Amino acid sequence: MQIIVLVLVAVLILTILFALFHIFIALLPVGIVAALIIWVMYLFTKKKNKDNMPSSGNFFDPFKQEDESERSSKRKKARNVKTKDVDK
Repeated sequence: MQIIVLVLVAVLILTILFALFHIFIALLPVGIVAALIIWVMYLFTKKKNKDNMPSSGNFFDPFKQEDESERSSKRKKARNVKTKDVDK
């Protein structure tokens, strides 16, 4: 009797899993079509202005090495600063 109940529970679980996976497999083409629609919208609405590209000269390169004079002019000189030696 216990084996029959165990088999029925297993069949019930497998039936539910099959139904859930069947729904996901059925929704797969819907997701693909939605992704294609979003891609086509992006393709036609992307920014045509390329002023911010590196070749235009307006592009800011954060890794560009600056001159020492440019770097020092951005910061103010410290005033009334006292330093102490660290005792080891």
